[in-house]
Amino acid sequence: MRIAVAGTGQLAVGMLGALLDSHHEVVAVLLDGRSTRGVRRSIESSYLALLAGRGSLAGHAALHRVPTIWLDRMAEELDLLRALAPDVILVGGFGIIFKAPLLELPAIGCVNAHSSLLPKHRGPNPFTHVLLAREYATGVTFHVMDAGIDTGDVLDQARFPITAQDTALSLYRRACTLAAQRVVDVMDRVEREGLKGTPQDDKVATYDPKPTERERFINWQQPAEAIDRQVRAFHPSPMVCLRFRGRVVRVSKASWTPDAFEAEPGTVLSPTRPTRVATGDGVLAIHAAYCSKPFYWAWPAAWNPPRIGERLGGFDG
Repeated sequence: MRIAVAGTGQLAVGMLGALLDSHHEVVAVLLDGRSTRGVRRSIESSYLALLAGRGSLAGHAALHRVPTIWLDRMAEELDLLRALAPDVILVGGFGIIFKAPLLELPAIGCVNAHSSLLPKHRGPNPFTHVLLAREYATGVTFHVMDAGIDTGDVLDQARFPITAQDTALSLYRRACTLAAQRVVDVMDRVEREGLKGTPQDDKVATYDPKPTERERFINWQQPAEAIDRQVRAFHPSPMVCLRFRGRVVRVSKASWTPDAFEAEPGTVLSPTRPTRVATGDGVLAIHAAYCSKPFYWAWPAAWNPPRIGERLGGFDG
């Protein structure tokens, strides 16, 4: 089967690698031309094969001499893609929403690999919300693409458990591995049966919007367990924040204990790393954090440590 792969990051790279090792023919790699322009396109297409190899989709395509098409103005690019006659367009983490001309171009149709257990957690960043929602499992869903966002019939779904140490990054990596393991079987089934899937139940569907600025800041009234989960949900980007003497501190790693202290939430209990802070229920230990303005420095700094009993702030200061 003739397949065009569209996407960014390890999700698309992993699936492309698996397909290149299969009997399917990858006829093109589609890249987001709206976010990458000019000289950067030439660098990604020509040199990343040498510099990054399998680490980037453009480099991977160049390494295996797969034609790349930058989707930007659409009309011209669609003519190029149409000439390659793909049976399926496979999507993984693509920044452009497919409209009718692109959805209708392949002979069989378009398939998306989404990193959640649809119909829950539709949208571009399910990993953060999966953790915030205290889900016990997540996974990868291959579904037919239609005019909606992650709303098409489900072709294949696989799950894995979420651990107490998982971050948004670790969930992403596990989802990428799982998608790469299953993509060839999914494409084999599409080749045999077409796009025969199971409709999603919209009654239990959820859509995850982009987190707000307030959601990124620690609310010290929350239990320590919830704040720890928040830290993991926003790792590695954009990271959870707190306020310390008027500066924003970004927290990249924390843990919690159920210890009880007679202290107001946000009160520093131990200033040395890990910095222990009282919360609404339990104690949060901050293992890694940093400030980025006016320059980068690890927090707490030896020359400006918090004091025992000092209060740390959140979104409102």
